[in-house]
Amino acid sequence: MKKFKFTILSAFLILLLGACGSADDQNQTSGSDEHAKHGDTEEDAGVYPLKVDMQLPEKAAVGEEVTIRTIVTLNDEIIEDADEVKYEIRSESGESEMIVAEFDGEESYPITKTFDEPGTYKVIPHTTARGQHTMPAKEIIIE
Repeated sequence: MKKFKFTILSAFLILLLGACGSADDQNQTSGSDEHAKHGDTEEDAGVYPLKVDMQLPEKAAVGEEVTIRTIVTLNDEIIEDADEVKYEIRSESGESEMIVAEFDGEESYPITKTFDEPGTYKVIPHTTARGQHTMPAKEIIIE
């Protein structure tokens, strides 16, 4: 009797585990088919990363007015209505200043900044648009 119960229980477990494996295989196939329908590239799938091109000089003099501008694009189209473009300017000592930029009506989000002390500063445009956020960084040397 014990052998019979053990055999029944074993058969039930084998069927149960076998069914789970089949469902997983079907889901993987469906996922692959779904992916194949949309193509293999980001462009085909309609997923485009937010691109931020920050332009600033490598060096400037103390007291000189410096223009820093950022061009924000998505799928090679200029974003004129970014949710936020806010420059963080961080000194070597770790002190930072935030400056909000507005779209200039042409292609970029510019600011002007006059640096009062020499040093290397990190400039980070915190940029949010179309549900994406990016914050690339570049350095400027003030002599």
